[in-house]
Amino acid sequence: MGLFGNLFGKGGKKEGNFSYILEIAKLLTDNETVHANLKRALGEPDKYFSENEWRYAERGVVVGKADRKTLYWLALVDELAEGGGLFEVDYKCELEEFLGALARLNNYGLIESAVGSLELPEDGDVTAWGEELNPALGEKAFVCTVDIDSDSYPLVIVSGDVLEKVRALAEKNGQQIEDF
Repeated sequence: MGLFGNLFGKGGKKEGNFSYILEIAKLLTDNETVHANLKRALGEPDKYFSENEWRYAERGVVVGKADRKTLYWLALVDELAEGGGLFEVDYKCELEEFLGALARLNNYGLIESAVGSLELPEDGDVTAWGEELNPALGEKAFVCTVDIDSDSYPLVIVSGDVLEKVRALAEKNGQQIEDF
């Protein structure tokens, strides 16, 4: 099948429409490198997954055995992390690690003033800190987590007008991006 057949889904190995991955990425970051890498993943999935097999292996995922939906979702997480739009913390991290992770994100400016005005409890956890931080942001921004079925929290910061869009796109495709 030629170029047009592949573009319009008439090619051989089409296993589903994963364009929502790029849509979510575009809502979460304006980093063109992230967008280009995910476009490449969508256009040449076998090559992309093979070249990034080490990333999947670090998560205990075997490229040849995992479904495409999982591989694309993890590609989104890894590309966002590489581009500064996401940072993962362990569920049992310290407050300093949580705050440091947020400060590393490209759009930290959306929440910086609220973070500086709060006194989050040292003995809390990621969920408790997020649940205290998000209301202080006045729905202008949200700290969210991208669900990857792990004990880590891939953190992203989204503006208030973007939250429902990314949440709906993820949910429609069997994934989750949730605020605290």
